Amino acid sequence: MSAAQLAQALAILDRPVDKNLLIGVNTADDAGIYKISENSAVVYTIDILTPVVRNPYIYGQIVAANSISDIYAMGGDPKLGLNIIGFPGNGDPETMGEILRGGQDKAREAGVLIIGGHTFVSDEIKYGLSVIGYIHPDKIISNAGAKPNDFVLLTKPIGAGVIIQSVVVGKKQGVDLNPVLKTMTMLNRDASVAMRKADAHAATDVTGYGLAGHLVEMAEASRVGIELELSKLPVHEKAIDLLKLGVEDPGITMNLGSFAERVVHKNADHLLAKLIFSSETSGGLIIVLPEERLDVFKKYYSGLAPIIGRVTKENPGQVTVL
Repeated sequence: MSAAQLAQALAILDRPVDKNLLIGVNTADDAGIYKISENSAVVYTIDILTPVVRNPYIYGQIVAANSISDIYAMGGDPKLGLNIIGFPGNGDPETMGEILRGGQDKAREAGVLIIGGHTFVSDEIKYGLSVIGYIHPDKIISNAGAKPNDFVLLTKPIGAGVIIQSVVVGKKQGVDLNPVLKTMTMLNRDASVAMRKADAHAATDVTGYGLAGHLVEMAEASRVGIELELSKLPVHEKAIDLLKLGVEDPGITMNLGSFAERVVHKNADHLLAKLIFSSETSGGLIIVLPEERLDVFKKYYSGLAPIIGRVTKENPGQVTVL
């Protein structure tokens, strides 16, 4: 569902109010957070995905990594999970078992116990996890804390949506899926630990709304502008070539419809400018921190994390693409 559709649906609902509700729906953050004591709060999220790959085990791993990522994006430690799976009534139980095994193995890697779940009959396979984690109430990293002059980092390449779509439409064009699958099944745990050590000001993960959409949400929540340098973006190999061939994941059109008015382009490469609207599955973390904390972050995280932009006080709620 597009962000615009969701906003219309949620507009008829009352916003939850409780003195212990620390993060609710007001800033489109990755998870809700509820304070249970002076030193502890619960982080709660849910995500469901249709299959993005044919291999059921890998699909299960991707779903689990994607669901658990919301806890990491808030700076929390994931602890418990519940499966939710929709499966055809005449489907192969072994396939369902492999999906659940993939999810369980990835959850175990994250230190998450899957303690049950819910099933329902569905013509199309759907699998997700509801995940609970914990965090200190004073250590929350939301999408609303970005400050002018902060740097913006990204911990995984973009373009997975286009590459997966190339398989769907039969235009794979010699694409090696293994690097894409490796990033989609990779937990965001290490990057989350490092951003906590570095006292990051803000963070979110890149998923269905694409890099552009999640940057817009951060800019709005933080009441700042964000400048994005296309030349600094990490991009999956062949993603741009596939765009040249006309391969686009459906998320591009959806996200352009929801966020294009708040994204301003200045002499931008038109293909890369389009790719930032592509939906990602189990994407990386957008991490925002001041220059003086970069060395601390790099001390604890040796993975991919280029600086892709900076935060400005000008143009609050807007992403400017350079």
